[in-house]
Amino acid sequence: MKKLITLFTIQLILAASMLFAKEVTISVGAGECWKQKSEPQFALWIEDENGNFIKTLYVTQRAGKKKWRMAPKDGRPESLPVWYHKSQNEISKTEPELDAVTSATPKGGIIFSAETGSKNCRICAEFNTSFDYNETFTKKNSGVNGQPSVIYQAELPADFSDEILLKLTGTGSLDGSNGEIHPVPETLTTAHKIVKAVAVKAVN
Repeated sequence: MKKLITLFTIQLILAASMLFAKEVTISVGAGECWKQKSEPQFALWIEDENGNFIKTLYVTQRAGKKKWRMAPKDGRPESLPVWYHKSQNEISKTEPELDAVTSATPKGGIIFSAETGSKNCRICAEFNTSFDYNETFTKKNSGVNGQPSVIYQAELPADFSDEILLKLTGTGSLDGSNGEIHPVPETLTTAHKIVKAVAVKAVN
């Protein structure tokens, strides 16, 4: 009897989550600096209004599975430091779920569907290209990274229906030591041209 009640409860929870899930279409438009020496690594995720991580919506394969060429065992957290630090529990505990939203870097932007839930939330995107050097971020002071990762964000009201554009809000840690978001430095050159636009549009 207890097993039947438990099963019924689980079914109700799943049904409720499907009923209140909000389906969206996310478009990532390639910018003029999308493809340089290498294609960018990027991740998109949602978090609550207080900045608590909820789930990954998309992540490139090399970053998500730590399949870096000639990299340390722990990979390259400096590539997407904000996402890496926020998603640590997801990476370690729900690898099959992460596999479902992981793919090779698209050649020229991407459009995909996702679910954001029924409550107000924040959508975040982080982009980075290796060896993206300029006069300020040199090989000597920024390692493999070059310019730091760039962070785009937007608030998603539960009842939004129009298209919402993410805005450039900061950069990640240059050495990957933390998940803090720093103010956008004036010395960025090609890094903020990796993407042309990131947009979210409600489907239902």
